[in-house]
Amino acid sequence: MGLEAAVADVCILYTVYAILALSMELEYGELGLPNFAKAAFFAVGAFSAGALSARLGLMLLGLSWEGSFKERSWYYATLVSKEVARNPLLGAAILAAVLVVAVAVAAILGVIAAYPMLRLREDYLAITLIALGEVVRVTARNFDTIVGGTFGAGVVDVFAWAGSARYFAFLLFALGSLALLYAAYHRLSTSRYGRILRSIRDDELAALALGRNVWKLRMKTLALGSALAAVAGVIYALYMGAVNPDDFSVGKTFVVVMMVVLGGRGNPSGPLAGAALYILLDKILSFAKHLVAIPLDVNYLAYIIFGASLLAILRWRPEGLIPEKPPLTLRREVILSYLGGREAAEHLTNSLYSNFDNRRS
Repeated sequence: MGLEAAVADVCILYTVYAILALSMELEYGELGLPNFAKAAFFAVGAFSAGALSARLGLMLLGLSWEGSFKERSWYYATLVSKEVARNPLLGAAILAAVLVVAVAVAAILGVIAAYPMLRLREDYLAITLIALGEVVRVTARNFDTIVGGTFGAGVVDVFAWAGSARYFAFLLFALGSLALLYAAYHRLSTSRYGRILRSIRDDELAALALGRNVWKLRMKTLALGSALAAVAGVIYALYMGAVNPDDFSVGKTFVVVMMVVLGGRGNPSGPLAGAALYILLDKILSFAKHLVAIPLDVNYLAYIIFGASLLAILRWRPEGLIPEKPPLTLRREVILSYLGGREAAEHLTNSLYSNFDNRRS
């Protein structure tokens, strides 16, 4: 791998983790609900690419599948990739179809995952979401028709038409996806919807007293975050060229949570900084453990470093590298003038507190 390919590799992996961190930031940073099934929604995107790319390619080429999926997925993925090298539109069609299916399936699964919120407290909900992540992974591992079980599945190279510039073409696609999703997330975060989510995060009872449907908002947010994670999964699978269920263990979820905590909750730039720090440390350790003699099992060195980094951040900078910015509001005098003066404002405040106390009782 040349220098250009190595740089592209780091940047593409960064975009994958940055999109994952954005999805967790939406749920955890804005809403205050850590989604411990994040690995499941990441896997849904990757499994969609592994299960559909070769099948869709054959269907568009007018060919039929012969043999079991486990035995023939790699062969047909290679066959379709060769056709994509001659026909870029075929690759674009496969990419678009896989993205649509992945986003739809992940959003539906996110809505289903939201139903336990009606009755479960946060600690039991976390356990349920972790279990959901394992259910998705184990199901794919034991049913060969999804992504080949333990053998994994080949994924069509939708950028095969770029030839030697494949890394550059894929990098443009990945960075473009990240920029588009970040812009959409930033717009949502600064909108009325984002302010409502933060009000639920800061004081759920107050949001309920003001008539907010907290469960419905959580369901929508979980569906949006799940769809974002699925996009990251599609990019990851297409770049790697293969999918294996064992790559999506629950550990992936905690890595994403760590990135959000390191970068800073409640700030759209925090997840990007956290993902950059994670990728930087991971690559440095990957090189260092082969160059420096360390009296430890190097396979676990990364966990030690990341754990120590997380503890240091929580101890000395709990708000993260990029803290949440206070919301932009009007001066007190301007707000009072809009409300009709100090007496009208006090009357409105007393009414709100009275309504809040009645709802609590």
